Amino acid sequence: MKAKQMSQSYVCKAIIKATSLEIQEVLSLKIKQLLNDIYEEGPLSLYVNPEDVAVKTIALMDCPESFSHTTYKGNYSWPLTSPATKVEVSCRKNPLQSARRSCAINIELEQAFWKKPNFTECELLEELPNNILGLHDIMIIEENGQDVVRHILYLLPDATLHMEELEIIANKLADIVKLPDMSMTLAETILYILNYILLQEIEDQNIRKITNSILKATEEIGYKVTYTERNTSVVTTSLALLVMRPDPSMFEGLAFGVTSYHRGMDLKVDVQEKPFKKALASVFLPKSLKKFLGIEHSHPDKHPKIQFKFFGTTSLFADNSLTKERLNTYVVSASIENASVQNLNEPVTITLQHRVQNMGNAAVHCVFWDFQKNNGLGGWNTSGCEMEYTDMNYTICFCNHLTHFGVLLDLSRTEIDTTHDRVLTLISYAGCGASSLFLGITLVIYLALEKLRRDNPSKILLNLCAALLMLNMVFLTNSWLSSFNQPGLCVTVAALLHYFLLAAFTWMCLESVHFYLALVKVFNVYVPKYILKCCMAGWGIPAIIITIVLIINKDFYGNGSQSESHPFSNFCWIQENRVFYISIVAYVFLIFLMNTAMFITILFQIHSVKSRTQKRSRFWKQGFLQDLKSAFSLMFLLGITWGFVFFAWGTVRILFLYLFSIFNTLQGFFIFVFHCLMKEEVAKQCQVHFCWGRFRLSNYSDWSGSGATAESTPRHSNHKSLSQASWSLNSNGTSSTSSGSDFLPRTSPDINFRIAEVHYNPSAVPPEDGETKHSCSQRTQLMETGLHYPQKARFFH
Repeated sequence: MKAKQMSQSYVCKAIIKATSLEIQEVLSLKIKQLLNDIYEEGPLSLYVNPEDVAVKTIALMDCPESFSHTTYKGNYSWPLTSPATKVEVSCRKNPLQSARRSCAINIELEQAFWKKPNFTECELLEELPNNILGLHDIMIIEENGQDVVRHILYLLPDATLHMEELEIIANKLADIVKLPDMSMTLAETILYILNYILLQEIEDQNIRKITNSILKATEEIGYKVTYTERNTSVVTTSLALLVMRPDPSMFEGLAFGVTSYHRGMDLKVDVQEKPFKKALASVFLPKSLKKFLGIEHSHPDKHPKIQFKFFGTTSLFADNSLTKERLNTYVVSASIENASVQNLNEPVTITLQHRVQNMGNAAVHCVFWDFQKNNGLGGWNTSGCEMEYTDMNYTICFCNHLTHFGVLLDLSRTEIDTTHDRVLTLISYAGCGASSLFLGITLVIYLALEKLRRDNPSKILLNLCAALLMLNMVFLTNSWLSSFNQPGLCVTVAALLHYFLLAAFTWMCLESVHFYLALVKVFNVYVPKYILKCCMAGWGIPAIIITIVLIINKDFYGNGSQSESHPFSNFCWIQENRVFYISIVAYVFLIFLMNTAMFITILFQIHSVKSRTQKRSRFWKQGFLQDLKSAFSLMFLLGITWGFVFFAWGTVRILFLYLFSIFNTLQGFFIFVFHCLMKEEVAKQCQVHFCWGRFRLSNYSDWSGSGATAESTPRHSNHKSLSQASWSLNSNGTSSTSSGSDFLPRTSPDINFRIAEVHYNPSAVPPEDGETKHSCSQRTQLMETGLHYPQKARFFH
């Protein structure tokens, strides 16, 4: 019963070419009996019952006469050929050898067709140059690829392998691996060329220029090479490539290891299901990788390939940016075809034996090869990789890469475990998505309603929302854009993320400055073209910083998570720690200190004023709640919650990373709540303009248009005055001022409001072009009252 439950049915189709004088019924019976057997391969077995076999006769047309024209090997004529037959034609240059072509059968369409001709044995009509430099102008196409590769291998012993020759070889190999088909013979020849180059004593500055090209070529070879078995390998004296198509239903983990190696000889590789206990270098892929291997019962040829590579020389991986460190192991890598591996329950384990024993207990770092470092030449990067264990002889590495929001300001820039990384990533993407939505709504509301955006506080809020929205959008698309593996694109994405992060903090700083001018320094303050200057600072200062970083070295930006051996989640960000701490941490820390001081000052001023004005104790609870709303509103507007990252150290690091990710990814949502949802005038303006039916408010007029306000304010005052910046901190009213005055804050029913004594002075400020001749100066005390007005609020002058 158990065997029956585990059995599965398959439908197979085959074409059999039988030559017999028997009648069709007898021939069909013999074919059925021929297939009556049990076929076994490893743990799998297949039983064919003759009763389940259907035999029918098909009529196939012969492959017609055909003509082939080749640029490099001449013209060939193929005669009429019967199906399932191979025909040979003598080569034009070397007639003793033959070009071959098969008349194959399409099993689904039941039709015969010509396969591509094979000219491998035929020589080129014109001989190739007798030196590598002469190959520069040779165009690589499918018919001459094999010849060029063999010719390069033939010329190598006499080549000097200077920079120009190495570049020609690298370019030709790069063109060859781009061909649609890669035979096993062609793959072996290319790897033998690379093996020869790696064993030569070539200067570091020369080999560095072709390192990335060689690595990418070997990657393409592994995925393009054609083979009939489930796995194949090419092993040279210092380079090994192994490619497999594992069955997803049988995958329980896979380990690749180099069991024996001496430079230039005796390279042995092995594959097994369990981790290697002893190997020169090994990679273990855990069972959790099964989800990247395709559908279990799909055709074997559809399963993705797993590729392992071993480089038995360190000359290929020279990195001049390393001053005190040196590479003390050989290099091993693993990758899965068309898959970006991330969010694994179990990490990929890499075990490397030291080439020289670590007798002095020197510091050990796990690194991966970053293609984008050193201006595209490549280099070693430690981002996201951590050392699990090390001793005198071995080091075990895990490489995981952060994609959560905290990576933008993670001061320690060190790895966290996979579980927390996954949870923080989910929180970050959910929070950034929600904030993007509500920031978009806030922008639409303020931009659509002219009465809400005409004062300076609203304009500053709009710019802050725009910076935060772009920051969230770039963060959300970062991993997807970095997956294209385009260095230029990744640098652009990282620079944009850096720019909008700095812009968001700059606008938070401008909010702080605005509060200072409006609520603390309220006497005789006038700033011409106030919003224009704010925009120049808010968007210009970050642009200057980004430009300086790019001018110094654009490689400061890059994809620190893209690894040949560990293709975990990708993320384009600042790779150089010094740049990160100077241009991000220092900048944010200064703004955070200033905004925190302003936050405390404003709350103290609100509390002190209200403590003098609230004389009846029954109002203390209402005042406390309003103070609490003001505190939370200011906290998100000035970015105080970003300070959680400065406490993310040691044992409480994970806790504060969670607080950081939750509050800061939702900053846009809280801005919407406090500055749209809980502002009475914004709500009423939305009812007037966006609602229908019984929800529409038709008789509402804001204070800027009321007769009371117009009568109590000077008609010709200028919008440049800083009292326009005074922002009502409670959440029930807007801070917009009258269109006739820049000095008096607008109020509405059921709110606290300021009482201002305004003196009109026509000669206080000299007129400017396009401005009124009259300006005002303030001599006022701004006081928050605790009075509650159930009726229409009054404006005191």
